[in-house]
Amino acid sequence: MRKATRQVALMIAVSAISVAATSPAYATKEEENDVVQNSSADKSKANGETVVQPAASKGTEAGQASLQKEVAKNGKNIRLALTLAGGGSRGAAHIGVLKVFDREGIKPDFISGSSVGAMIGSLYAAGVSPAQLEKLALEGKFKKAYFPIPKNVKSFFYSVPYFAQRAVLLKPKIGLYSGKSISRFIEKNLPEGVENFEDLKIPVAVTAINLVDTKPVWLTKGSIAQAVRVSNTVPFMYKIAGPKDGPQLVDGGIRTNLPTEIAEAAGAPLVVAVKLHSYLEKVSPKEFDTNTDMADRVTSIFMAEIEGKGVGDADILVEPEVQYMTMHSFDRKSMERAIAAGEAAAEKQVSEIKRRLATTDVAHNEKPNQSFK
Repeated sequence: MRKATRQVALMIAVSAISVAATSPAYATKEEENDVVQNSSADKSKANGETVVQPAASKGTEAGQASLQKEVAKNGKNIRLALTLAGGGSRGAAHIGVLKVFDREGIKPDFISGSSVGAMIGSLYAAGVSPAQLEKLALEGKFKKAYFPIPKNVKSFFYSVPYFAQRAVLLKPKIGLYSGKSISRFIEKNLPEGVENFEDLKIPVAVTAINLVDTKPVWLTKGSIAQAVRVSNTVPFMYKIAGPKDGPQLVDGGIRTNLPTEIAEAAGAPLVVAVKLHSYLEKVSPKEFDTNTDMADRVTSIFMAEIEGKGVGDADILVEPEVQYMTMHSFDRKSMERAIAAGEAAAEKQVSEIKRRLATTDVAHNEKPNQSFK
């Protein structure tokens, strides 16, 4: 009887550790009190802290008007907008695209991004060069931002406190990591004097989803680091920033992984979109025989479908071939291959981008270039 009891206990413990890899973890009081900053100036008090409420949802006149007003502050018309998709480690391909654009003198006037696209796009818009971004990727800094502690170690040590709290009817925040490592990574690598969207050299908008009303949110004001953290808040993996009674903002890729509609709303006559899930190849079942790999495979299929929604608002697609990677392949060799794939894909489109920029201002669906005043 005792032996059977010990076996059952062991099975429960093993199950708890396994589930924790994709389940919520213990939340500290410090994490409970994080503040979310996003795109609206409408502020309210919650738990003694200032919480910035979400801006108007995509597609609304209010949302477009607000975005255009922000872009107008830049003092110039938008000719070329660059949209960067989400995709975890596959996003290293964005660095390769930016390397080619810099070399060829192609400068975006506006950037929209989701998840890792928001991270790389925001740093680039702040003045971080493609060479610097490449150095960060190859030195493992992106991996450290997303996974400051290995997932298996994090799962083991945080599963017990989480389930203990649930057992006494407490409801800790859901998520294995706090997400603070993402915002700290951005803060550390932003140039001196750059903290908020208003400080960026190139206007940027990043996406998130509010789980309360399920609508997309465009983040264009306030802290860059917090907005990028929010846009990378993968449910179950990272805790939602801010109090539980405020906006519940998570990874924008859930609905808008290729947010070209933001570039369209900003009035960009030429929209270049970098799509990360164009190529999904047949693989052996052995390639997804763990929980992590299975989740990655399923998510990749979802991402490919979601990205398809953004294709219609793009004039030129840059499609790096990064299908060989999982979304958590942050090792140096994978980073090098992804960056090279981004370069190769961008080089195929350079002449067309230059032609469209040089020949006409009516580049996007035959609509005139818009000026914001």
